[in-house]
Amino acid sequence: MIPCIIIYTNKLPANNAGCANAFIIRIRPDKKGDRGLLEHEKCHVEQWWSTFGLHSVLYLISKKYRQGAEVCAYRAQLQYPPASLDVKRYRDIYSIFIANDYGLPISKGEAVKLLSTANSTEE
Repeated sequence: MIPCIIIYTNKLPANNAGCANAFIIRIRPDKKGDRGLLEHEKCHVEQWWSTFGLHSVLYLISKKYRQGAEVCAYRAQLQYPPASLDVKRYRDIYSIFIANDYGLPISKGEAVKLLSTANSTEE
């Protein structure tokens, strides 16, 4: 188990459902039952612990590190798709986030391939 503190709050950036800073996870109250989102944020906390806190700096200064961190977190999130979406559709939605929301030089197609690597048996 990864040591973390989970806080349910609306004090998050406008487009974020959740956010991890160091070992503190903040999630919007209306997303409290979203296991995928929680696992995504726990992945970032694990990255923070495994880098002895350097994750925060590496995430900001290295696009390659940021891309790897987000792919890892979205792969964790993909393990818990909402009942209303199949895994392929869920993956396609998150590939758009990776391609558009993190300042990365990556296309949606490249993001789909990165997320598909962990879920190739579901094709």
